[in-house]
Amino acid sequence: MKNQWVHKMTGYVRIKIVGPYPELFINRCIDQKISVWNIKRIGKEALVCSVLLDEVKQLRKLARVSDCKVRFLERKGFPFFLQKILNRNGLIIGAAAFLCLLFLLSNMVWGVEIEGATPEMEHELRQAVTEMGIKKGAFQFRLPAPEVIQSEITDQIVDATWIGVTRKGTTYHFQVVEKEIAEKEPAEAPGHLVAKRKAIITDLFVEEGNPVVERNQVVEKGDLLVSGLIGKEGDERQVSAKGTVKGEMWFEAEMDIPLSKTLYVATGDSHRRHYFHVGNIKIPFWGWFSPEFANAKEEEYESSWEIFGVQLPFHYGYRDLLEAKKIEEEAAVEEAINIAKETGKEKLQQQFSEEAEITGEKVLHHEIKGGKVKVIIHFKIVDEIAEKQPIIQGD
Repeated sequence: MKNQWVHKMTGYVRIKIVGPYPELFINRCIDQKISVWNIKRIGKEALVCSVLLDEVKQLRKLARVSDCKVRFLERKGFPFFLQKILNRNGLIIGAAAFLCLLFLLSNMVWGVEIEGATPEMEHELRQAVTEMGIKKGAFQFRLPAPEVIQSEITDQIVDATWIGVTRKGTTYHFQVVEKEIAEKEPAEAPGHLVAKRKAIITDLFVEEGNPVVERNQVVEKGDLLVSGLIGKEGDERQVSAKGTVKGEMWFEAEMDIPLSKTLYVATGDSHRRHYFHVGNIKIPFWGWFSPEFANAKEEEYESSWEIFGVQLPFHYGYRDLLEAKKIEEEAAVEEAINIAKETGKEKLQQQFSEEAEITGEKVLHHEIKGGKVKVIIHFKIVDEIAEKQPIIQGD
């Protein structure tokens, strides 16, 4: 017998066979290779069964030979479904018209948004995109790709550094980055560059002025590094000395580091409480009763749920309560010294510029006293040592 899905595709009918011997009719159908299934007796002289649509024509002859009458009860399958649809052509036309209208409306431009532009540039940009056909009511499939639009618009708007173009649904978004014209810096007053700390010169770069020191030279605070007087003696002119002078300096730091410190270590016991978040409200729905821990640490997790890129106002989360025990740990002297080095670096770095670099460190002395390690460390640091000094009349 053929599969059920084949019956539905080709179509079949449900018939009623009435006669003194309906079983004889069924037997003759089987002899003629006619597919008959789902046979049910509904009376002494009546049977109900299913027959394929393309084999219905052979039933009349068999019914006369078997002295039976055949009545059609139901028509099922794709051919009959298709006939019903064709009889309702108005429904088909309406559905097709709706799909066409939906396709056209979803492929039209319904908005043009511009961000990051001044009113003048926004007006210029709107005119440019309108000339390209990007306006309300235009069909998207007739417009260039966003990459092509971005290239052409950026070439047209000369006052913009960059214009980004994205298409989200039926709206075109333009992100504008305008050119910034740097203001001309006012002329600086004439001056020298002098040392603000005692150091050994490690690097010297002069943009303007007359250098009076060289690398590996030791300078004291206030010593002249780059002169703002240039030209021959007697015919000198004053300029604002510019340049970079880096020097190596030495500092001693004294640090007191405790030998013992308190730590909290997880025991492995924990409790989890589950929440359902609605806005800023947390509604617990499992794990209400948490154990009492003398020392505990909390860790929270929150998920985020989205549909089509839109974040939903509700989501799931949980909170873990981890039991911890308090222990005392005796830190090794070497660990205390390492801590002293790092702490000393941080404090020393605060006294210099962000470009300062610590190039060396040496522990001069350490001793244990009163539960603490006293550490004296010698640091080498390289940083900018030049500062501006105005030229005083008579220099």
